[in-house]
Amino acid sequence: MLNVLRRLPLRERRMAGTALVFIVLQVWLDLRLPDYMSTITPLVTTQDSAMGEVLRQGGYMLACALGSMACAVAVGYLAARTAAGLARSLREEIFDHSLAFSDAEVGRFSAPSLINRVTNDVTQIQGVIAMGMQAVVKAPILAVWAVIKISGKAWEWTTATAVAVIVLCTMLGVIIVVAIPRFQRIQGLTDVLGRVSREQLTGIRVVRAYNAEAYQERKFAGANDDLTGNNLVANRVMAIMGPGMIFISSGLTLSVYAIGAHLVEAAAGADRVALFADMVVFSNYAMQVVMAFMLLTLVFILLPRAQVSARRITEVLRTVPSVADGATADGAPPAAPGQEAGTVTFENVSFRYAGAGDDALTNISFTALAGQTVAFIGATGSGKSTLVNLVPRFADVTAGRVLVDGRDVRDHALSDLRGRIGYVPQRSYLFSGTVASNVAYPHGDELTEPGRDDAVGRALETA
Repeated sequence: MLNVLRRLPLRERRMAGTALVFIVLQVWLDLRLPDYMSTITPLVTTQDSAMGEVLRQGGYMLACALGSMACAVAVGYLAARTAAGLARSLREEIFDHSLAFSDAEVGRFSAPSLINRVTNDVTQIQGVIAMGMQAVVKAPILAVWAVIKISGKAWEWTTATAVAVIVLCTMLGVIIVVAIPRFQRIQGLTDVLGRVSREQLTGIRVVRAYNAEAYQERKFAGANDDLTGNNLVANRVMAIMGPGMIFISSGLTLSVYAIGAHLVEAAAGADRVALFADMVVFSNYAMQVVMAFMLLTLVFILLPRAQVSARRITEVLRTVPSVADGATADGAPPAAPGQEAGTVTFENVSFRYAGAGDDALTNISFTALAGQTVAFIGATGSGKSTLVNLVPRFADVTAGRVLVDGRDVRDHALSDLRGRIGYVPQRSYLFSGTVASNVAYPHGDELTEPGRDDAVGRALETA
């Protein structure tokens, strides 16, 4: 998670710092309210108290409440902007980084998984940042500050609060142990469900040709049931949290007042008012402590999945593409000295796919001269497409060299190398848009403007 947070843009870091100031101010205002209640309680329980003083203290309480609300609105806005900015930055970084992946990296992650990481995983991070800034930062400040406030009160109340916190932590510990592993599995199971769905849709003709609808249904049902089962177990456990928190907070309130009633009854007449005021104040501070832990429960709901998402995002961003730019500058001569432009040469080329036991190509050597038509003939799986894909560096050779214009393709900048090559893929792919924008790809927006259809027409005639 920290690796992802380090990628927070500077503007969003400033917003997060401003939000921290508002959070501290909000906590201070929230914890001032019981102090004013402590002042008002003796006033309303003592005869001949000035109503003006009661109203003045009440006005302070109202000002604190309004100020706390304003701070909460500001924190919510800044947290949302910070989370959205980080999500935008992560999506851009993952997309830009994955554009440099070769077929090996795409095959390693799978297309559905990469899509899931740039969408669902980033959304998980965004959610935990938006809520976590308010909970993770505010809860410890609120809890510590409230504990300091109540530390000088009766030890009986302090003990009751400590018991409530221990019970609360025990409940949260059990929930975390049971729920977090389930949440960690959910992201991987979501990838599996996406892959099965994508296979069904992209391979629909094959499925129908083999009457495999029932098999695909069972395959999808298995992935769906696994994901549903993990979600149900995790969310059933998390469902205990809300009622448990209410039970603990209500029990603590009852304990504070029960202990307070006993202390007030045992006190002398002059001390009863002070003890009653302390009881009111302590009950508010105790609720602030419980509220701090309730805020943390929001993070426990989101953090497990966000940690898995952060790990998956970091895995993508740390992956070094196996095919990288060569050292040749953009201004390099178009061909090596004495070499005719357009010549392609294979020198003792061998290629083996990652994890394969044997070479797909072994010791291939030939030269295709400029203007010459060369055909590769062989059975399915003999390596024809693999051989051609080595020229634009969709993969790099295991041994030997591939030369274009007399220069090793690994010495070219990828954009320069692929700019010299016209490539017709074995399987066509239509991008979203019009037929004209697909013909003019990747310059569809420029070449399909009114009055510029001549370039598209010439391309169609040539094809």
